[in-house]
Amino acid sequence: MLYSILVARKLTKSEKRRYEQMEIKIGFAPTRRSIFSAPDAVKYSNLIREKLKKLGVDFVDITEFNEDGLLYDDKDVIKAAEKFKKEKVDGIFVPHCNFGTEYAVAKLAKEMNVPVLLWGPRDESPDENGIRLRDTQCGLFATGKVLRRFRRHSLILKTAVLKTLHLKKELHTSLLCAVL
Repeated sequence: MLYSILVARKLTKSEKRRYEQMEIKIGFAPTRRSIFSAPDAVKYSNLIREKLKKLGVDFVDITEFNEDGLLYDDKDVIKAAEKFKKEKVDGIFVPHCNFGTEYAVAKLAKEMNVPVLLWGPRDESPDENGIRLRDTQCGLFATGKVLRRFRRHSLILKTAVLKTLHLKKELHTSLLCAVL
């Protein structure tokens, strides 16, 4: 179904099988915003990393660029782009772990010129005082808007709970369709 939405024409069964068997290498660039909880963003980025590893997703990480292993500082954009180019990634997966730094994501996307997949774990409810540790959904919308300004297309997958997410299939299908 996702193929018919993302691709201008319907794929035949043999084309679907062929595309589903292709391997994709993903640049993993989780992002955060400083006004929301940094420890919570680190927690979620690590949960996502573990999920990717468990699913056997071939990904290139950015953990060596800063203490958090997250994209939020312009100085890390060029380093991440150089690493992703060297590793020949097919697309960038950008989980928004608390809100996200939309301009850093857009600069990385522009530098890389590969498909970009935005995603975020579902936000928890605000506490009894109305305070939120994260606002992932709003961050996804903000990043999508900035990417449009940079004339970069992206795909936003709905926010989801990590336990129920069919992440490997969604990543593979989404980035593959974007490459086509």
